[in-house]
Amino acid sequence: MMKHKKRHFLVVAAASRGARFFIKKALRQGHDVTALCRAADDEAALKRMNDVLENTNLTPNGMAVKYTAGKLKAKNSNILKPETYARLLKEDESIDVICCFVGVTKVKDMINAKNTLYTDTIQAIVDGQRNSRWVETLYHGSVGTEGVPGKSITAWPANYNRLSNLVQVIFPIFKNVTKSEAILAKAQSEGLNFIIFRPAALKDTPAKRRYKYVFDTTALDSEELPLRYAKRTIGREDTAEEILRVATLPNDERTQWYSHGVYLVDMKDKYFKK
Repeated sequence: MMKHKKRHFLVVAAASRGARFFIKKALRQGHDVTALCRAADDEAALKRMNDVLENTNLTPNGMAVKYTAGKLKAKNSNILKPETYARLLKEDESIDVICCFVGVTKVKDMINAKNTLYTDTIQAIVDGQRNSRWVETLYHGSVGTEGVPGKSITAWPANYNRLSNLVQVIFPIFKNVTKSEAILAKAQSEGLNFIIFRPAALKDTPAKRRYKYVFDTTALDSEELPLRYAKRTIGREDTAEEILRVATLPNDERTQWYSHGVYLVDMKDKYFKK
């Protein structure tokens, strides 16, 4: 079994469909998790998370399982307030990474041009660290942003058709995702290390582990990831597993991922047969 450094993840939007996979896998690997989710109080938050995790089924043959599971804590704290992060980072010095899974799920929120959930959450995370201490920040963003974070634009990967760019008009929430990335990039000069994951269209399917990734910009025939052989989807469990894998890489390997936007996508069968 490969050794890994034990980490303590502060997970934002912890009851979301992607985060629950991440948390269950992290705990099984021996890492600690402080989960932020909506509930009446901290006790109710912990009960909610335990219920959610109990009903989360993992695909076999995934990441290695530690004999000693990590510890789970839960808070009902407001994820849109900087004080939440400042307080938690001051109270528990073992927290060494924030992992954000915030996202909109309803069409009415996606078409609302005034919806700023992504920028509001990321700004609160950054301001909270600015008022306490900087920790590594991993962001489960979305497909629809291309380029180096901070200089990126709202656009779709190269294997999408041209009509896909109308999505940003119909669903302005994608522009808010791009703006949220810029907030992280701006804080880099102050000491923030971050990695942004841009999964393709998400599916609720068992992990297939047949996905690939590319940093920042996509192309149909790039050597790193030829999207000519890619689908336009990826499973939530695969995405969570990849985020955890990167989060637990040795430090010298993980730093190579800093400041990048990472596109994750399932590959077609013919890619593996070439």
